[in-house]
Amino acid sequence: MLRSRSATAVGILLLTLAVLLIHGWHPYVDDAGIYDAGILRLLHHGLYRVDAPFVTAHTRLSIFAHLLAAVAALTHLPLPVLLLATHLGSIALFLLACHAVASCLFLRPAEVWCATTLAAACFTLPIAGTALFLMDPYVTARSLSTPLSLFATAAVLEQRWLRTALLLVAAITLHPLMGLYATAVLAFLALMELGFPRAALLLSIEYLAGALILFLAGLRSHASAAYSEAVHSRSYLLLSRWEPWEWLGLLAPMLLFLLASRHPRNRSRVRRLCASAALAAATFLVISMLFVHPVGSMLLVRLQPLRSFHLLYALGVLLLGGWLGRISFSSKHGFKAQVTACALLAVLGSIFYLVQRNSTPFSAHIEWPGTTEHNPWQQTFTWISRNTPSDAVFASDPDLVLLPGEDAQGFRASTQRSLLADYKDEGVVVVFPDLADAWHRQYEAQEGIERMTDTQRLTRLRPFGVQWLLLPVRAHTSFDCPYRNIAAQVCRLP
Repeated sequence: MLRSRSATAVGILLLTLAVLLIHGWHPYVDDAGIYDAGILRLLHHGLYRVDAPFVTAHTRLSIFAHLLAAVAALTHLPLPVLLLATHLGSIALFLLACHAVASCLFLRPAEVWCATTLAAACFTLPIAGTALFLMDPYVTARSLSTPLSLFATAAVLEQRWLRTALLLVAAITLHPLMGLYATAVLAFLALMELGFPRAALLLSIEYLAGALILFLAGLRSHASAAYSEAVHSRSYLLLSRWEPWEWLGLLAPMLLFLLASRHPRNRSRVRRLCASAALAAATFLVISMLFVHPVGSMLLVRLQPLRSFHLLYALGVLLLGGWLGRISFSSKHGFKAQVTACALLAVLGSIFYLVQRNSTPFSAHIEWPGTTEHNPWQQTFTWISRNTPSDAVFASDPDLVLLPGEDAQGFRASTQRSLLADYKDEGVVVVFPDLADAWHRQYEAQEGIERMTDTQRLTRLRPFGVQWLLLPVRAHTSFDCPYRNIAAQVCRLP
């Protein structure tokens, strides 16, 4: 037993390092910039006074930022070091959870480890209809809620109901939306495990009825024009705006689960898992097709039912990995099949490495704490953090994270300075519609900022308390610009 646990620990450690090397580490990129700014605000209440509603939105219902802020305050670790340690810990937790689920589904160690290794290779697999990864190459609340949801899955398969409840409650406190969808999906599995397939069908009908009630209730009120604009900026939220090929990301997993649930060679537990996953996928797909529309209050748009596919994708990856292990490492297929399986996993990992490098081509693949930035935008952010007042308020292109070479690096988290509402805040507004009007006013004031005259910049931005501008280097201005590099310039409003 001790030897087995030691072998498992060594295997998880090696796979954790492999995940870091393959998928990289970017502490302030994309959604990480939103969560990191929230942590910084909790640590230093004087930060982000102008844009505090956008920074603190994710700290209202989740304990994630509060938890990391408390650890930072107790340990006095620099935030970049704490974030990297948390990321490595979340990778190990995710892999341990995958190993636990695979151990419940498969008998042979080769199948279990093949499933866990495939999950490591597919760490940043995109999830259809959600703009999410299986796991992020940075730290967010999902970094902890996802492993907890997988541990809860293993607890359901073992029919340990108290453990299941505690794990799901923990996941909900870290990320309410993802935790609730994990609970909704695992309710199907729990009923199947208990031998109540008809009750699972009834649960599906109840979910559909609940969605209908929410949809009809929302028809009485109408979302603001600003909120509608934020929703339409995220095309993945509405199935009516999808391209035909994008539907494969939803239909293919559902059909694969359905086929696997009928395959006689699969273990009964695997068949039950696949049947419950297929039913959950069909339920939430129908809810999205029928009730997620840009009408009324758009409450179901806020709830994003397709996020339920996040856990389903994770389970699908584990099932595919176990199937690969069964075929490759069975005695009748021999050594060549094993080499082929290992080569396939290596190729898959290489593909994900290339994809991640291409997603942030101007930044280091692993952004170690304290190292010199490669990205000229990051160099600009570092200058801002060292040479402007902590209460400085900036304006920039509201689509800053989409500019060539910017690599979606988060301004607020990198500089610890205020910035008027931007493209990333649209995603915050989708979940918190009370911020829509403020977001729209600030976003509109900055639109076309690189093409404005200095007089227009003063007229538009002064009412918001802006003192500094971050402009592309090609933008023309007569303002004093104490910093300039090949990508950007930092200018002071007179």
